[in-house]
Amino acid sequence: MNNKMISWFKPQLGILSLFTVLIFAASCSSEEQTSSEENAIEVEVQAAQSSISATAQHFPGRVESEDQANLSTIVMGTVTRVPVNVGDNVREGDLLVQIKDDQILAQKSQLEANMVQAKANLENTEKNYNRIKNLYAEKSATSKELDDISTMYEIAKANMEALEARMNEVNEMLQYTAIRAPFDGVVSSKFVSAGDMAAPGHPLVTVSNPGSIKITANIPEKWIGKVAEGDTISVSVESAGIRNAPAQLYAVSEAGDPASRQYAVEAKLMDPPAAESLKPGMFAQVSMNLAGRDALIIPQSAIIHRGQLTGVYTLTDDNKAVLRWVRTGEVSGDNIEILTGLSEGEQYVVSADQPLRQGQLLTIR
Repeated sequence: MNNKMISWFKPQLGILSLFTVLIFAASCSSEEQTSSEENAIEVEVQAAQSSISATAQHFPGRVESEDQANLSTIVMGTVTRVPVNVGDNVREGDLLVQIKDDQILAQKSQLEANMVQAKANLENTEKNYNRIKNLYAEKSATSKELDDISTMYEIAKANMEALEARMNEVNEMLQYTAIRAPFDGVVSSKFVSAGDMAAPGHPLVTVSNPGSIKITANIPEKWIGKVAEGDTISVSVESAGIRNAPAQLYAVSEAGDPASRQYAVEAKLMDPPAAESLKPGMFAQVSMNLAGRDALIIPQSAIIHRGQLTGVYTLTDDNKAVLRWVRTGEVSGDNIEILTGLSEGEQYVVSADQPLRQGQLLTIR
């Protein structure tokens, strides 16, 4: 081949190569578009909308018995016996705490002796009074004699009445040296042991009826105006395996604690079988939906978690997936509040047939 032919062939070869590259590129582009369209994932989308959200407020509570007696005494003395332990079943009238009563029994013995003497004196004085009264009626006794015996008779009666009142007081004190169960129940608390000193007003034992359970809690004054008897609330008792069980408020205090500025409320579980697993003294958490406000709410199923980050998939104008990072707020049932990262009216993916990735082509159902 001469030089003239070679010079003519080189430019033609370059044009042919360029044409081949363009055809290949176009073919690849067509294949990618076809492949992308074939791999489009079908999704369900919704538009983000605002709604009135009830903010859940949580308060610590306690499981208590409706029939509960905190037993104490009116006497000062040494505890000699406590024949029960926490958790023991007791019957009405069973002895719970015995306090030393030697001094009170000695007082009773002295009073009994004084009453015998006072009774004899009263009977003798009464006889003399009746005799002189009859003599006075027959004009055989003077008015002074009648006045004197009448005075003595009244003094004898008053002395006897005073001793009887004192005896009743001593008998009542003796009752408070033997603390007994006021009803059938369970010993839920025990505050003293043998050898301890019992003091007036200080609790000794607590007896509860486990068949009658209530949930108590204290509500700050800023919320008390938003709750009322009959409201439905949620109660969780982790130790009993109860979570967000519905309960009904049946008592709301009209007077708050001036120190803590909180108001007591009482509720009962609406599911009787669930209440059977509760025991007095268990810790409870009371949840109430209060203070309604506008909030952007979406289903929790739309939330995507990437480590510590939380997001939702949104759509571009050409239906491609874009992972948008968001900040979430309160959870209410199956829904969650979106604080930032998503605006009202924006479309987001609620569910997809397959896991999504950034830039994935989507097909809307």
